[in-house]
Amino acid sequence: MKKNYFILLVASLFLVQGVAQEVVQKQRSLLTKRTADWCPNCGTYGWTYFKAAIEQNGNKAIYIAAHYDGNLKDAAAEEITDNFGAFYQPKFFINEIEQGVNSGNVNAKLEVLKTQVDAAFEEMPEVNCGFEPIYENGAFNVAAKVKFFQAMQGDFYLGIYLLEDHVTAPQASVGANAVHRHLFRKSFTAETFGKSIINGSVTAGQTFDLDFALTVPDTTNHEYEVIGIIWEKVGDKYIPANVWQPGLDETVSSVFNPAPQNSILVFPTVTSQVANISVESIENQSVAQLEVFDLTGRRVAVLLNGQLNAGMSNFQLDRETVGGNGLYFVQLKTPGFVKTAKVIFQ
Repeated sequence: MKKNYFILLVASLFLVQGVAQEVVQKQRSLLTKRTADWCPNCGTYGWTYFKAAIEQNGNKAIYIAAHYDGNLKDAAAEEITDNFGAFYQPKFFINEIEQGVNSGNVNAKLEVLKTQVDAAFEEMPEVNCGFEPIYENGAFNVAAKVKFFQAMQGDFYLGIYLLEDHVTAPQASVGANAVHRHLFRKSFTAETFGKSIINGSVTAGQTFDLDFALTVPDTTNHEYEVIGIIWEKVGDKYIPANVWQPGLDETVSSVFNPAPQNSILVFPTVTSQVANISVESIENQSVAQLEVFDLTGRRVAVLLNGQLNAGMSNFQLDRETVGGNGLYFVQLKTPGFVKTAKVIFQ
């Protein structure tokens, strides 16, 4: 099956039946690995640390393998790690803070990392963003929304970046078929740190909309991720204020709203024929709708219109029902509750 994956780190302005995706109040950490494919240490303790960090911290952080040199080098990746003050490799940063990882302290530094990531995830963020990347006509298009949750003053920027996961390429000390995770590919803008959001004062609740586009001729067999980083410029240095990626909050329970809720899960999210839909209701619902919409907001299928029993209910959606390839939104509605999930037919 062909693969088309799009993932992000900023806020989305996507309308389905008049409901816009909100900017979530969550703080995440950015873990950046400065690396190079020819570097032996990057393939030994650096490889071990990065792999374990991803497994240990999951969706509480966003991860970038930034190759500043070698065959996987990107100029923006180099500039980001130079901005953090990096030299040599491998080097690891939580946001802009270098972690001091070496061959003798990997386990201890993983514990420190988890403590930092967990603590950040419990904090109330000052700012965040949201968006949904759309791939059409050979380009990724991003309509991002940035929201400040507190009154602030500063010089803020939004950068959107293309990563690629599970890239098979040589790595010293690993081999010719090393599988690289979250490889930095390209910035959406010529300016590495993106577009200006505001330089000055903002009020609590103030929002800003920014549009981005990046030409990518072919997504076939690539696991692309689109992420967003909100940067605050302090002097000559850009410091991550928050990071976001679409889909993360669908699998990490909210620390701000832990009450049980209905849920909807679509799998696989990218398919050539049939998608399975699991809906869980916390109680019997006398009125419920499970509907499918296309990019224009037009309803193309109704899977349920009536009673929904408590517990798990399963449905199927095929490509012929919705009318062909493309991105679709599966929306569950019950009294006082709306939840939307995505599916791509290709």
